[in-house]
Amino acid sequence: MKGKALFAVGVAVGYVWGSKSWPEVYRRIRGGTEKVWKNPEVQENVHQATEAVQESVPDILDNLYEAGKKLMEKAETMFPGITSPKSGQHSDAKPTATTVPTIKSDVISDPALDDTTGSDWTGEGGAAPEGPATNTPPRP
Repeated sequence: MKGKALFAVGVAVGYVWGSKSWPEVYRRIRGGTEKVWKNPEVQENVHQATEAVQESVPDILDNLYEAGKKLMEKAETMFPGITSPKSGQHSDAKPTATTVPTIKSDVISDPALDDTTGSDWTGEGGAAPEGPATNTPPRP
């Protein structure tokens, strides 16, 4: 079903983009979709679907929590001590933030940082003011 829906969307997009009068086709399609969206029956179905999802979220979260607990218990039976703190760690210890080292700008080997007209990047495989950096001699 999903494949058919994607195919239909692709046909519709191709029809709109391929048409010479695409603005008019787009307006007609958009007008039709707005009529469908504003239909009271469609809005009622949207409302019911929204309520169903909101009601099921707590159950889904509970199931995920229980599955995680079972997974941790199974991991503990397969690998004893895997959930206990490592040596030097305290069970009540909070994780510490790590700092990221500062990276200095590398204009020498990064052409994107120096893209001014006339820059010579032949040593980096780029182009020189004379032309592309290749192993062939320039044309006369």
